[in-house]
Amino acid sequence: MHYAAADSEHFSPSLTAFESTFLRTVFDHRGISHRPTLAELSSALEVLRRFDDQRQDNPGDSGLWQPDLDAESVASLRAKAFLMFGATKPTPAQWHKAHTALFGPLLCETCG
Repeated sequence: MHYAAADSEHFSPSLTAFESTFLRTVFDHRGISHRPTLAELSSALEVLRRFDDQRQDNPGDSGLWQPDLDAESVASLRAKAFLMFGATKPTPAQWHKAHTALFGPLLCETCG
């Protein structure tokens, strides 16, 4: 995706499912429930760009634990963890806190 396109008046992005869910989570996190303005969209795209840049600087997910959820839920969790912690590879505790913020508490053996 080309992020500079966000500055165009004729912005018509071609988003992947992950990108679309990520941006929707950014809007929700920021309390944007209306159709985003160009400035709000540009700001959300900047968050996605920073996420992508950080993932490229530190590639790979091998050995990392993540909840066993559908792809849309994982995209939301990745966005929320990035917004909350600046983490592209959240720890289990960060996953848990992001999940709680989005969906309510995870039930696990150590949490009760």
